[in-house]
Amino acid sequence: MANKKILLCLVIAYTLSLLVLSLVSNSAMPHFGTNYEDKIYHLLAYGLLCLLWYKVLFDFKIKHPIGIAFITCIIYGIIIEVLQGQYTDGRDASIMDSAANGIGVMIVSLFLTIKNKTIVKKI
Repeated sequence: MANKKILLCLVIAYTLSLLVLSLVSNSAMPHFGTNYEDKIYHLLAYGLLCLLWYKVLFDFKIKHPIGIAFITCIIYGIIIEVLQGQYTDGRDASIMDSAANGIGVMIVSLFLTIKNKTIVKKI
């Protein structure tokens, strides 16, 4: 039970960190020389967010953990994009950022769905 609570605290901390990092200037992010670095960061960050929330929901035996993690992460990403457009000076709301967030969430959700439906027989 203690491990579940620790994981929950870590996932909440990650979720809040993602919020803070999304609302501050992004000039400190490392650059790798591609045009789509920002989208890659979004995809990875929200894919990880979905995976972590799935793990918490699964460990707490919540019904439909993949669906709940999927929907909440998509909504969370949209809310953050709206907040960026409304309350920050150096950042703008972006449909492409929301799309990258959604793609990251979809990839993880699809992977988890396939993983959970795959039955491996022990020989």
